[in-house]
Amino acid sequence: MSTQEPPVSIPSPEVITIVELSKRLKIRRRSAYDLASEPGFPVLNLGGRGARIIWTDALDWLRKNKGGIAQ
Repeated sequence: MSTQEPPVSIPSPEVITIVELSKRLKIRRRSAYDLASEPGFPVLNLGGRGARIIWTDALDWLRKNKGGIAQ
């Protein structure tokens, strides 16, 4: 009988849509789409399935490129 350690749980990043981004940042939907189209913004284009954003990457990008945001 062998004893195995349980697998280590690695937290997965929270993936959101552009509409969810607008709600979290409390900005207009059009502004969120404009933000997502900025060069270097961390958006994952999934073709016909739309675009997705890793929330923590978006926050990091905003802090570095837009002068910081409140947490």
